[in-house]
Amino acid sequence: MANKWNGSTPWLTRLLCLFMATLTACGPMNSKYTWHDVSSGKPAQSTKSTQMLDSWGADAEEPTVSDPQIAPGFLITLHSLADSKLNGDYRVDFDGQLQVPYDKTIDAKEMTLSDLKQKLTEVYHPYFKTPSDIEVKVKERRYWIDVRGLVEKPGRYLAEQGASLDQLIGMAGGTSKETPPLYVRIQKGQKSFVFDLNHYYSQGDDKPKILGWYGGEIVFFQKEMGGLTGERTSSSPYRLPVYMLGEVRKPGEYTLNPGSDFLDSLVLAGGFTEKADLDNIEIVRRTAGRKRIYNFSWDELQHAPTPLQGDVIYVHADNITKVERHTSLAATVIAAMASVVTSVVLILAYNKGRI
Repeated sequence: MANKWNGSTPWLTRLLCLFMATLTACGPMNSKYTWHDVSSGKPAQSTKSTQMLDSWGADAEEPTVSDPQIAPGFLITLHSLADSKLNGDYRVDFDGQLQVPYDKTIDAKEMTLSDLKQKLTEVYHPYFKTPSDIEVKVKERRYWIDVRGLVEKPGRYLAEQGASLDQLIGMAGGTSKETPPLYVRIQKGQKSFVFDLNHYYSQGDDKPKILGWYGGEIVFFQKEMGGLTGERTSSSPYRLPVYMLGEVRKPGEYTLNPGSDFLDSLVLAGGFTEKADLDNIEIVRRTAGRKRIYNFSWDELQHAPTPLQGDVIYVHADNITKVERHTSLAATVIAAMASVVTSVVLILAYNKGRI
């Protein structure tokens, strides 16, 4: 009995086998689970939001400094002999903007007092013959702080540069009694710092966590850490967060414990949304200045590498339309039916001695 194809093989058998092979070739193919370099060159610069910090703020400038840095909250005094309407006190707002007479706004961010005077001279040049006669002084050095989260009276408060966290809490009416906060997060632009309140109080003033306010900070009292830690001890080492983005229920940054895997990060992020494409999950990692991407599927989770500090895990959305989904399902059903029919035909042909 022949064990190979020959000329007597029925055309229907050949046709069905060819059809089955075609469907199999058209089906989805699993990609190789490897890292792909997408960029190279200069080492990547770490963002300010992931800097390692032991404390927040800066030492206060001495009152004798002749050209101080302007900060949100400073009270600026203007005096002009040419126009008395300019005379008065003006507060730099939370965003660093200074509203001055004649409906003028000056962006005072990162300006010194001399920079501010020069800018005022430029702004008022069309109005005065000698606008340089405007006298500019810092009357009061206090700093805007936006206090949010688990406090009784959230809001913006003016604080001294060396104000302690206790003083700030007092301004905000104390922390919430129903849900006491465990952590404090300080944010200014992309720079942030989080520390444990219990550890803060246990250290006292020997190791101050807040050296001095910059002005314009958001201070958020929260129940969970939810970000990078300001601690760097043997029992609680500093760790960059892992960023869970895309189609997860709680996108954000999470600090994983040593030995945690992808499932742990997914649990922290609340799991997938209904729109998640479970076949299109990627980990973005920067190593030695190179950006690398690793794609994997939920069905083959064993291929997923362990998330490292600073990784960005992105779950893509499923953009397949209903028509495409139904077409894919139909193709799968037809392939299964063709496999069954082909098997039956081959068995019948074998029994009749044709193969």
